[in-house]
Amino acid sequence: MIDMVTVNPRAPSGLVGESTRDEAYGVLPGEDRLVRDIMTKKVVVAPSSMVLREACEIMRLQPAFVLIVCQGDEPVQALVERDLINDNVSLEEVSERRTLQELIDHRVAVRCREDAILADVLRAMIRHRASHIPVLGSTSNLLGALSLVDAVGALSPAAADRWLAHLQGWSAIPPLKSKL
Repeated sequence: MIDMVTVNPRAPSGLVGESTRDEAYGVLPGEDRLVRDIMTKKVVVAPSSMVLREACEIMRLQPAFVLIVCQGDEPVQALVERDLINDNVSLEEVSERRTLQELIDHRVAVRCREDAILADVLRAMIRHRASHIPVLGSTSNLLGALSLVDAVGALSPAAADRWLAHLQGWSAIPPLKSKL
């Protein structure tokens, strides 16, 4: 089983009617936006048992940009084509036996609820180096995906500057899970 982080909504803490949403959450303007307002609904769903070559072919044929990997009915990871193969490997060179499960086993699965705020989701995405994450509804049903680029782009200029500073030196290659 893979390690999983789900970003849930949090209750605002300001005075009702006396605070703006960003003040109530203690975040910069724009960081209080809800994921559901920014996410993409165009995703392709694949079981974790699917082989990489088949997943690559599906990604090339489908109009969606994000592949959501599911274990059973549970969405656990969002991948894009560059997660499946790198620029130095052609589709013909992709293993016919390696599965999506093998690809995601070494990653921490980050996902979020549709009513989580961007500040909390960005923190989790940066911490776990997730460029795309599945977005879940209140009953853990898959609603779409959120990309790091879309999330940062949806922020106010001041908030975007702050988050972009956190990304300095960040790479899309996720750190290995701790064996502790």
